[in-house]
Amino acid sequence: MDIAQLTDLVDKFNYIQAKISKYLKNNQYIYLRVFDSWQESYNSLAKQLNADKTLTVPTFKLGPFDYSPSGKSIKKTSVEKFYRTINHQVIRLEEKLEALNKAVEEKLIASRPLEKFFQRDADGSLITPLQSDNRVFLAIPASDANQELFTRGIQPALESQRFSFFKADHALLDDLALCELSQELYACRLAIFDLTDQAPNVMLALGLAYGIGKPVIILQHQTEVSPSAR
Repeated sequence: MDIAQLTDLVDKFNYIQAKISKYLKNNQYIYLRVFDSWQESYNSLAKQLNADKTLTVPTFKLGPFDYSPSGKSIKKTSVEKFYRTINHQVIRLEEKLEALNKAVEEKLIASRPLEKFFQRDADGSLITPLQSDNRVFLAIPASDANQELFTRGIQPALESQRFSFFKADHALLDDLALCELSQELYACRLAIFDLTDQAPNVMLALGLAYGIGKPVIILQHQTEVSPSAR
C-alpha cells in the first residue's frame, strides 16, 4: 500500500475508536449488535492489511469470558481491550507511514542533492530557488588575471545577451557561502568554469554542477584536458 492508502486506513481505525469512545461515554452497557459492528469494521481493515502484506494485523475475536453473565452485552473490560488493540495497530501504521515518508524524502534529496544546502522557512520546509532562463553561474579563480578576463571578456559577453550572473570567485570559508553557491547553481540556466590553475572553489562548483546535470561551459588552455562528468 502507498502512503495515501495507509493514511486512509489510519483514519478508519481512528473512526472506530471515536465511535467506541462516544458509545462508552453515553451508555452503561455494550450490546452485542453494537460491538459486532465495531468488530466487523476492524477485522475488515485488518484483512486488507494482511492481504496486502503491508503489516500482519490480527483479527479480533471474543472469548467466552468477554460476555456478561446474561450473554446480552459485552464486558466493559473486554471493550477496553478491543480499544487498546485498535490503538496499537494505529501506532504501528503511523510508524510505517513515518518510514515511508522518510524514504520518499531521502529519495527526493538524492535526486536533488543540493537541496540539503537550501534555506528553510519557519515550518522547516525547503525554500527552493526559482530557476531562471537568463541566469548564469560563473566560477573563476580569484587571481588578478582571471578577474581581468572576466571584466574585459566574459562580463561584456553576458551583458550583451542580457544574462544576469552570479560570480563565485572566492574560497568557500563557511556553510553560508556553500549554501549561497548551491542555491545559485541550482537556479541558473548554465554554468561557466574557468579552470586556470584548477582553483579549489572552481573545481568544487564544477563537481556539483556535474552532479546535478547542469549544462556547463569550460574555459581552459587548449593543451589541458577537461575533467569528465563521468
